[in-house]
Amino acid sequence: MKEYSVILDNPAEEDMLKLRRYISKTLREPVIAKRIYSSIKAEILSLDHNPLRFPVVRDELYASLGIRCMPVENYLTFYSVDQTAKEVHILRVLYNRREWQTLI
Repeated sequence: MKEYSVILDNPAEEDMLKLRRYISKTLREPVIAKRIYSSIKAEILSLDHNPLRFPVVRDELYASLGIRCMPVENYLTFYSVDQTAKEVHILRVLYNRREWQTLI
C-alpha cells in the first residue's frame, strides 16, 4: 500500500525525456539510455514510501522550501513533500555535475 502519491512535474518530465534522448541519440547508447531512464523512474516511484528518507539540500534557500535530493546513477532528483496532501512532487532530474542551484 502506498502512502504518498508521486507527481512528476512538467520540468522533471522534460528532464527525463531529454536525458533519455541525449544518451540514446547523441551518445548513441540506446540500451544504456533505457537502463538509466528505468532506474531513475523506479527510484522516483519508490518515494511513495518514506519520501523523507533523503535529506533536504544544503542550499539555504532551497532547504527553507523543503527541497530534498535523491541521487540516482549520475543524476540528482529534486523533490518536495506535501505531508498534508500526502504528495511527493518531483521538481527536476539533473545531471549531477550541473550547477543545479540556478535550475530548480
